[in-house]
Amino acid sequence: MKLVNRFEILQILDQGGYGITYRAIDHHQPSQPECVIKELIHTNPKILEMFQQEARTLEKIGRHSHIPQLLAYFDEGNRFYIAQELIQGHNLSQEIREGKPLDEGYVTKLLKDILRVLAFVHQHRMIHRDIKPANLIRQTSNGDIFLIDFGVVKELSHSQIDGNGQMTATVNVGTAGYIAPEQARGKLCYASDLYSVGMVAIAVLMDVPPQRLPVHPLTQQVQWSNGNISPSLETFIKRLIEPNPNNRYPNAREALKGLEQILTGIQLRQDSDLPTHVAAKAPRYTDTTPTKPVTLIPSSLILKVMGFITVALVMVGFGVKGYQWTARALNDRWDAVKAATTPQGGAAKSRELVDLLEDGSIQTRPEVVEAFWEMVAAAEAEGVELIPLAGYMSLADQRKALPKDTGINLQQWLKQSDYHTGYAIAMGDKNAEESTDWDPSFAQTDGYRWLKRYAKNYGFELSYPQGNPAGEQEPWHWRYTRGTQF
Repeated sequence: MKLVNRFEILQILDQGGYGITYRAIDHHQPSQPECVIKELIHTNPKILEMFQQEARTLEKIGRHSHIPQLLAYFDEGNRFYIAQELIQGHNLSQEIREGKPLDEGYVTKLLKDILRVLAFVHQHRMIHRDIKPANLIRQTSNGDIFLIDFGVVKELSHSQIDGNGQMTATVNVGTAGYIAPEQARGKLCYASDLYSVGMVAIAVLMDVPPQRLPVHPLTQQVQWSNGNISPSLETFIKRLIEPNPNNRYPNAREALKGLEQILTGIQLRQDSDLPTHVAAKAPRYTDTTPTKPVTLIPSSLILKVMGFITVALVMVGFGVKGYQWTARALNDRWDAVKAATTPQGGAAKSRELVDLLEDGSIQTRPEVVEAFWEMVAAAEAEGVELIPLAGYMSLADQRKALPKDTGINLQQWLKQSDYHTGYAIAMGDKNAEESTDWDPSFAQTDGYRWLKRYAKNYGFELSYPQGNPAGEQEPWHWRYTRGTQF
């Protein structure tokens, strides 16, 4: 069987309600390469016209080195045909298998490869509609990833014209476990493709297929977790699969920027663990300067001087030691008094605190500093700027800061406070007009929404969740909980 006296059909590759896919030979090219031909059955002239428009778009994006080239499109009778380059290789469903999760290196490389191609597709105002492992081909010759089988062709083949002359799709193109929620409802956008990309990443990292992962009944978020990847990468993937498309990246280009920032951060942290200086063995130096005769000091004089110095050091030593003994005794007594009068609950000691900011204006526990700035970097990669507002504050200072004549139970207020532990920290958002301590409007900012979603990944949780005894809500007040007890 030959089509348009050019394509010789060899075998059927796939057959469905939308048409038939063949493997064929292109006799118009000198090397007579194999190709793929899609046969789509439709009789409506308007649908046929749209097929031709989409084929022209496929021709443009087929110029990308990782998308099959469009060789020809034509119609015969009530059938429409699209001929495309055949990529020699295997689809990723052969690599991404149930029960065999792959590592972070594989998924980051795969995400970068997919988003690079998808950014080109979105730039040409086209949406793939059906990204899944089966539509990602790894070329045999060099291992490159190709994006194939654009769903717009299937969607048009399932379309009909209603009584008003409007086109309606009879089915939603997409695959269970990979299709975005809004796409399943018939609402499509560039971010719908990103949802599918995120689910491909999850399929790589999990030992169960995406369609079998639980979904939260209220938030509609897919429930998954992998403790072997960096928190920043996990945050990135979670943003890709946000149920609300407005909470994802707007398109593949922006998602690729976010991924590259994360990969740069991971590389910097890895590089920081490497040695930064290696001491080389220096050449041996020989002093060739002529020497002069040296006049020696009499040994008797040396002995007298050494004896005088020894006696002086012994006397000074007894004096310093006596002072140290006295100071230590007084200090022990003062510590005992403070221990008897300070409320229990893990009050921080000054020597266990370090500066969160270089100017020393905010102090906290050392482990909190590292976790906080790691979280700030992850938030900044997504356009959210978190800033520290306050840290450690002693109970005495908190008593002074408590508003007067409020009728507040002082002991209850101090009991709920955890700033004095050194693990609590107040956070703000640079993008907010008002984001200062004691300002509940922080709850309306992007920073607060980001923290509510991702802070737990870095060991932070919201403190005062029900409000403090003064009646104030404190959305800015967070505490670090890993390895601590309150």
